[in-house]
Amino acid sequence: MPTEHAAPSRDYEEALRSLGRLFDEQRLEDVLLVERGSGFFVTGLRRAGAPGLGEEPRHRYDFVESEYADEEVVAASMEGAKRRGTNHRADRNEEGLRLIGRHVNERGGSRLLAVDQGEGFIVRMLVEAEQDMPHHFDSVTSSQLEQMREIAVGSRRDLSARQG
Repeated sequence: MPTEHAAPSRDYEEALRSLGRLFDEQRLEDVLLVERGSGFFVTGLRRAGAPGLGEEPRHRYDFVESEYADEEVVAASMEGAKRRGTNHRADRNEEGLRLIGRHVNERGGSRLLAVDQGEGFIVRMLVEAEQDMPHHFDSVTSSQLEQMREIAVGSRRDLSARQG
């Protein structure tokens, strides 16, 4: 399939923020997110109850596979919009994935694959083919996410100042 026909029209910042909030509510860690034609496929580890003494590390987590259809992502986005302005604090997945989504939007990317590595993310996206390989890979560290957050906050302040 030609790459120009493969890219959906999606606001990745909003979609990934919404998915991240769901992942935080489900206590998911080590998330692997793959965009599909009709939504997203996700695997991750859900932290089980409090670890007991001598418990094997693999028993501290439950493996989770989920699919989120586009309609579910939109519903999660609408639910998340209701929380804005209510002192809701985004947890790690919601904030990190929102920033990754903003990065994808800025690059004009699509067909996303994101891997949570604890201290950051590996991101693969389809971009306009300027070379033979249209996929672009990024490694985004925790410190880069913090810089991205500061830039996003500054952009919102600038927008508020222009509107007000």
